[in-house]
Amino acid sequence: MIKTLKKHVAVALLGSVGLCGSAMAAEPVNVKFAAGPTGTTWYAYAGALRGEMLQRLPEGSTVDIQGTPMAIANTKLLAARRADIGLIFPPVAAWAQQPFGPFKSKIENIRGLVGGLDQYYQRITVQNDSSIQSIAEIKEKKLAVRIGTGPQGSLNEYIAKLILEANGLTYEDIESYGGSISKSSLSILQDQFGDRQLDMIIGITTAGHPNTAQLSITPGQRFLDLSDDAVSHLEKFGFVRATMPAGMFEKQDQPVKGVGFSTSLYANQTLSDADAYAITKAVMDGREALQRSFGSMKGWTAEGSLAPANLAAPLHPGAQKYYREAGLLK
Repeated sequence: MIKTLKKHVAVALLGSVGLCGSAMAAEPVNVKFAAGPTGTTWYAYAGALRGEMLQRLPEGSTVDIQGTPMAIANTKLLAARRADIGLIFPPVAAWAQQPFGPFKSKIENIRGLVGGLDQYYQRITVQNDSSIQSIAEIKEKKLAVRIGTGPQGSLNEYIAKLILEANGLTYEDIESYGGSISKSSLSILQDQFGDRQLDMIIGITTAGHPNTAQLSITPGQRFLDLSDDAVSHLEKFGFVRATMPAGMFEKQDQPVKGVGFSTSLYANQTLSDADAYAITKAVMDGREALQRSFGSMKGWTAEGSLAPANLAAPLHPGAQKYYREAGLLK
């Protein structure tokens, strides 16, 4: 009788443990998602990623999208634990660990989940009839060039500063030659370039980006390459060597040598391993559906999702678990 009772108790305990394990596996995931400004590609990305997550996360899960000023702000929000996951550019993740630029002290609690969602390239454009053939000419000839770039503190503005620096130039040098640096929104830069109030735009672009595409039509633009030395300089700041394929924009019949980077998904390291695993799996399982929704994601691969160049930060242990199970990480 006692043996039978013990057996029943043991079975009950095992059942209880099994239920606890099952319940833990099905715990809802509740996260705040640092996205980008409303109306931008990143905000649209976040909405689609949220949709794929909620299809696959346990019942009761929530993904609260936060409108933000993009990569630099998202890094700071994750670091301060005011967001759990967020979209960041790998160069920005690299800056946070150096620290460089907008980061005054090291940020070491950012972890990668899924990298390589899309592909960005540096963008150096002049009007079709411009005599300028390279950034190096500005210094060599002390040209009075009116340069436009993104708002102060944006990635567009930082890459402009780094590209000039890679060619031995500063904003002060440009101004001393009689030129100028205008920092503004893409729409304003587009108008100024079209009205020939700017001679050059330095920033970033993706394939078919509407602002870049419009300039290919009116007034017409020509893209400048980066030199090997300039590329090597930018590689120190988390950018990777990349060539913009010919034909990405109207009348762009030549490839453009330079650097590139991707949009990637990150988390604060305090996100639980279980949640990080569930989010990574949900996103990766929804990869093909996301690619059908966004042409900019067509180059996203399973292997690229954990490539160091597409993250520039350590993988979250929960993401590591997923990639090991998927046979992508040994």
